[in-house]
Amino acid sequence: MRFEMNRRRWIGLSLVAIAGAGALAALLAAPALGGGGPFGHGGWGRHGHQRMSEKHIRAGVEWTLRGIDASDEQVDRITTIATSTVTELRGLHEAHDGAREQLVAALGGASVDRAALETLRAEHVAAADDASRKITDALAQIAEVLSPEQRAELVAEHAKFHALHEDE
Repeated sequence: MRFEMNRRRWIGLSLVAIAGAGALAALLAAPALGGGGPFGHGGWGRHGHQRMSEKHIRAGVEWTLRGIDASDEQVDRITTIATSTVTELRGLHEAHDGAREQLVAALGGASVDRAALETLRAEHVAAADDASRKITDALAQIAEVLSPEQRAELVAEHAKFHALHEDE
Protein backbone atom coordinates (compact mmCIF):
# COMPACT_ATOMS: atom_id res chain seq x y z
CA MET A 1 0.00 0.00 0.00
CA ARG A 2 2.88 2.35 0.75
CA PHE A 3 4.12 1.90 -2.84
CA GLU A 4 0.70 2.92 -4.16
CA MET A 5 0.69 6.08 -2.05
CA ASN A 6 4.13 7.02 -3.30
CA ARG A 7 3.13 6.18 -6.84
CA ARG A 8 0.02 8.34 -6.57
CA ARG A 9 2.03 11.18 -5.12
CA TRP A 10 4.56 10.82 -7.94
CA ILE A 11 1.80 10.83 -10.56
CA GLY A 12 0.20 13.87 -8.92
CA LEU A 13 3.47 15.76 -8.80
CA SER A 14 4.17 14.80 -12.42
CA LEU A 15 0.80 16.18 -13.47
CA VAL A 16 1.49 19.40 -11.59
CA ALA A 17 4.89 19.66 -13.29
CA ILE A 18 3.32 19.11 -16.70
CA ALA A 19 0.62 21.67 -15.96
CA GLY A 20 3.30 24.07 -14.79
CA ALA A 21 5.29 23.59 -17.96
CA GLY A 22 2.16 24.19 -20.00
CA ALA A 23 1.35 27.29 -18.01
CA LEU A 24 4.87 28.57 -18.43
CA ALA A 25 4.71 27.89 -22.15
CA ALA A 26 1.43 29.75 -22.49
CA LEU A 27 2.57 32.66 -20.37
CA LEU A 28 5.90 33.03 -22.16
CA ALA A 29 4.64 32.32 -25.65
CA ALA A 30 1.64 34.64 -25.59
CA PRO A 31 3.56 37.85 -24.91
CA ALA A 32 6.55 36.81 -27.00
CA LEU A 33 4.40 35.87 -29.98
CA GLY A 34 2.07 38.82 -29.59
CA GLY A 35 -0.92 37.19 -27.92
CA GLY A 36 -1.30 39.49 -24.97
CA GLY A 37 0.64 40.08 -21.82
CA PRO A 38 2.39 43.39 -21.50
CA PHE A 39 2.03 44.19 -25.21
CA GLY A 40 -1.69 43.71 -25.73
CA HIS A 41 -2.26 42.43 -29.26
CA GLY A 42 0.43 42.45 -31.88
CA GLY A 43 3.57 40.41 -32.21
CA TRP A 44 4.33 38.59 -35.41
CA GLY A 45 1.75 38.98 -38.04
CA ARG A 46 -0.33 41.80 -39.31
CA HIS A 47 -1.03 43.80 -36.15
CA GLY A 48 2.32 44.65 -34.67
CA HIS A 49 5.99 43.99 -34.62
CA GLN A 50 7.23 41.73 -37.39
CA ARG A 51 10.29 40.87 -35.34
CA MET A 52 10.08 40.55 -31.60
CA SER A 53 13.18 42.09 -30.15
CA GLU A 54 14.92 40.78 -27.07
CA LYS A 55 13.54 43.85 -25.30
CA HIS A 56 9.97 42.69 -26.00
CA ILE A 57 10.73 39.12 -25.04
CA ARG A 58 12.36 40.28 -21.82
CA ALA A 59 9.26 42.34 -21.02
CA GLY A 60 7.16 39.19 -21.53
CA VAL A 61 9.48 37.17 -19.29
CA GLU A 62 9.41 39.86 -16.59
CA TRP A 63 5.61 40.05 -16.82
CA THR A 64 5.33 36.27 -16.51
CA LEU A 65 7.73 36.05 -13.57
CA ARG A 66 6.50 39.18 -11.78
CA GLY A 67 4.90 37.30 -8.89
CA ILE A 68 7.54 34.69 -8.08
CA ASP A 69 10.48 36.78 -6.90
CA ALA A 70 12.77 35.78 -9.77
CA SER A 71 16.31 37.10 -9.58
CA ASP A 72 17.84 39.26 -12.31
CA GLU A 73 20.05 36.30 -13.24
CA GLN A 74 17.00 34.06 -13.67
CA VAL A 75 15.26 36.68 -15.81
CA ASP A 76 18.42 37.03 -17.93
CA ARG A 77 18.79 33.28 -18.43
CA ILE A 78 15.12 32.77 -19.25
CA THR A 79 15.16 35.74 -21.64
CA THR A 80 18.12 34.18 -23.45
CA ILE A 81 16.32 30.83 -23.74
CA ALA A 82 13.06 32.46 -24.90
CA THR A 83 14.85 34.72 -27.41
CA SER A 84 16.71 31.79 -28.90
CA THR A 85 13.50 29.76 -29.17
CA VAL A 86 11.50 32.59 -30.73
CA THR A 87 14.31 33.13 -33.26
CA GLU A 88 14.29 29.43 -34.17
CA LEU A 89 10.51 29.36 -34.48
CA ARG A 90 10.38 32.52 -36.58
CA GLY A 91 11.53 30.52 -39.59
CA LEU A 92 8.52 28.24 -39.23
CA HIS A 93 6.21 31.23 -39.30
CA GLU A 94 7.83 32.53 -42.46
CA ALA A 95 7.65 29.08 -44.08
CA HIS A 96 3.94 28.95 -43.24
CA ASP A 97 3.40 32.23 -45.09
CA GLY A 98 5.12 30.75 -48.15
CA ALA A 99 3.00 27.62 -48.01
CA ARG A 100 -0.19 29.64 -48.52
CA GLU A 101 0.80 30.33 -52.11
CA GLN A 102 1.50 26.63 -52.67
CA LEU A 103 -1.88 25.76 -51.18
CA VAL A 104 -3.67 28.21 -53.47
CA ALA A 105 -1.81 26.78 -56.46
CA ALA A 106 -2.70 23.19 -55.49
CA LEU A 107 -6.38 24.04 -55.07
CA GLY A 108 -6.84 26.73 -57.71
CA GLY A 109 -5.89 24.89 -60.89
CA ALA A 110 -8.14 23.11 -63.37
CA SER A 111 -7.88 20.05 -61.11
CA VAL A 112 -6.95 19.62 -57.46
CA ASP A 113 -3.29 18.63 -57.07
CA ARG A 114 -3.67 15.97 -54.38
CA ALA A 115 0.03 15.09 -54.41
CA ALA A 116 0.98 18.71 -53.71
CA LEU A 117 -1.64 18.90 -50.93
CA GLU A 118 -0.24 15.74 -49.33
CA THR A 119 3.30 17.12 -49.56
CA LEU A 120 2.19 20.37 -47.90
CA ARG A 121 0.36 18.44 -45.18
CA ALA A 122 3.37 16.26 -44.43
CA GLU A 123 5.67 19.28 -44.35
CA HIS A 124 3.36 21.09 -41.92
CA VAL A 125 3.08 18.07 -39.64
CA ALA A 126 6.89 17.75 -39.59
CA ALA A 127 7.27 21.47 -38.91
CA ALA A 128 4.74 21.33 -36.07
CA ASP A 129 6.56 18.35 -34.57
CA ASP A 130 9.87 20.22 -34.83
CA ALA A 131 8.35 23.30 -33.19
CA SER A 132 6.86 21.17 -30.44
CA ARG A 133 10.26 19.64 -29.69
CA LYS A 134 11.91 23.06 -29.57
CA ILE A 135 9.24 24.47 -27.27
CA THR A 136 9.38 21.44 -24.99
CA ASP A 137 13.17 21.70 -24.77
CA ALA A 138 12.94 25.43 -24.01
CA LEU A 139 10.33 24.77 -21.31
CA ALA A 140 12.57 22.19 -19.69
CA GLN A 141 15.50 24.62 -19.78
CA ILE A 142 13.38 27.39 -18.30
CA ALA A 143 11.96 25.12 -15.60
CA GLU A 144 15.51 24.15 -14.63
CA VAL A 145 16.35 27.84 -14.10
CA LEU A 146 13.52 28.20 -11.59
CA SER A 147 13.38 26.65 -8.15
CA PRO A 148 10.68 24.07 -7.34
CA GLU A 149 8.98 26.70 -5.20
CA GLN A 150 8.94 29.21 -8.04
CA ARG A 151 7.53 26.61 -10.42
CA ALA A 152 4.81 25.79 -7.87
CA GLU A 153 3.96 29.50 -7.61
CA LEU A 154 3.63 29.72 -11.40
CA VAL A 155 1.34 26.68 -11.40
CA ALA A 156 -0.79 28.35 -8.73
CA GLU A 157 -0.94 31.60 -10.74
CA HIS A 158 -1.89 29.62 -13.84
CA ALA A 159 -4.72 27.90 -11.94
CA LYS A 160 -6.01 31.26 -10.67
CA PHE A 161 -5.91 32.72 -14.19
CA HIS A 162 -7.88 29.81 -15.62
CA ALA A 163 -10.37 29.88 -12.76
CA LEU A 164 -11.06 33.56 -13.52
CA HIS A 165 -11.54 32.89 -17.22
CA GLU A 166 -13.43 29.58 -17.19
CA ASP A 167 -16.78 31.19 -17.95
CA GLU A 168 -15.53 33.21 -20.91
